[in-house]
Amino acid sequence: MKKLFFVIPLMLSACASVTPQQFTTQNGKVGYTLTCSEFNTSWEQCQTKAGALCSQGYEVDKQQSYTEHFPDSGDGIYRPANNHLTVICKNPG
Repeated sequence: MKKLFFVIPLMLSACASVTPQQFTTQNGKVGYTLTCSEFNTSWEQCQTKAGALCSQGYEVDKQQSYTEHFPDSGDGIYRPANNHLTVICKNPG
């Protein structure tokens, strides 16, 4: 029964496929860090969401973008990796 309480929140968190966090750079540009679960979101879908947030296009911050892998806990529960894509929106003009 205890495992059920652990699995349900984990499943619900995996359903939130793309979660953007907005920030502002030192230059005043808007950027986003998007967390995309591999449970139900491809890397391309994550990039598409970034394109929708940055209507004039974006540049990827390669130093801040990464894939977060989770170790096998040995209890039969698999947690898919999360991709963290950090983008800086291009200014209109």
